Amino acid sequence: MTTDNLLPLGQKPEGELDVMDKLEKAKNKLFATIDNLQENLKKLTEENKRLKDALGITELEEPLVLTEDMEVKEESPLNDLKEVINGHK
Repeated sequence: MTTDNLLPLGQKPEGELDVMDKLEKAKNKLFATIDNLQENLKKLTEENKRLKDALGITELEEPLVLTEDMEVKEESPLNDLKEVINGHK
């Protein structure tokens, strides 16, 4: 057994000495990145609106949201395969 990796009692490896400082720097960098992304999103949203206005695109239609009663009832080849696998056909 070598003593190269052993530190005196109570001493921590150097990498742990400034953990809180590193964590604070990482947090600040993350928040700066989030702020940058929010600013880019705001700019892109404004540009999207400007382009839609220029092209005469309106957003009067609500997006289609499927509910259970709107389920597609068309036959699918997968249904046939499921029935063959389950022994119904």
